Amino acid sequence: MAVTAQDVGDYITNLVPGWQLGGEEGFLWGDPGSEVSGALVAWMGTVQAIEAAAAQGCNFMLVHEQLTYPYPSRGPALEQCLHWRSNQARLSRLAKYGITVYRAHGLLDTYCILDDFGRKLGLPEPAVSEAYFRIYDIKPLTVGELADTCKAATDMPAVRVVGDMDRIVSRVGAPWGGLGLSLNVGFIEGLLGYEPDVLIGGESDEYAMFLVQDCDVPFIELGHTTSENIGLQRVAQEMDAALEDIKVIYYPVTCPWQMR
Repeated sequence: MAVTAQDVGDYITNLVPGWQLGGEEGFLWGDPGSEVSGALVAWMGTVQAIEAAAAQGCNFMLVHEQLTYPYPSRGPALEQCLHWRSNQARLSRLAKYGITVYRAHGLLDTYCILDDFGRKLGLPEPAVSEAYFRIYDIKPLTVGELADTCKAATDMPAVRVVGDMDRIVSRVGAPWGGLGLSLNVGFIEGLLGYEPDVLIGGESDEYAMFLVQDCDVPFIELGHTTSENIGLQRVAQEMDAALEDIKVIYYPVTCPWQMR
């Protein structure tokens, strides 16, 4: 039975009953009416992810992050930036391979990404679960011990830590994904209102790190992709089981920088 890109998009939207797609979500590129040969799930539609989709015969991509630069609400309109090298690199390949791209951002955050992050780290059921806020009460241990636990759970060689490694902590706040960045300081401030004594997050920057330092709350940074790939892998597995007429592949977009 033929499966169209719209069929796959409808399946994704219905993961959260009653979900209304935001302006940043839905089809970003391609033809919703096209027949799908295979779907690739990736954190972002990077050049490497697009090439992987083409190599594996996938003409549909489900991505979590924005496809083009700059972010729509923080820069010129796309038509003014089509000549940017990154946009040309991605869009020219999508056109060449005939790939349709669908974005699910807040939808997948709500469906699984935040809670899968907590489970992967071995955290208990949240003591606070309100909108995007999650607070976990854990057995007391040092920040250093907690950082080591996070490294082991995510197979990371190292993490960045703000604060005293020897401090005993027991209440975790989780600014996953990009919610630990300075552009989301309002979220960080809201999270601190639940009185966590340590934060375990996705991506951060020095502006935000100085903020939590001044608040005397340690922060363990694991990375944007590391914190969100966990949920995306589960979504790919569920799609593969549910959409029997097409293959579904998970592509791990990993942190782009190295340490030496």
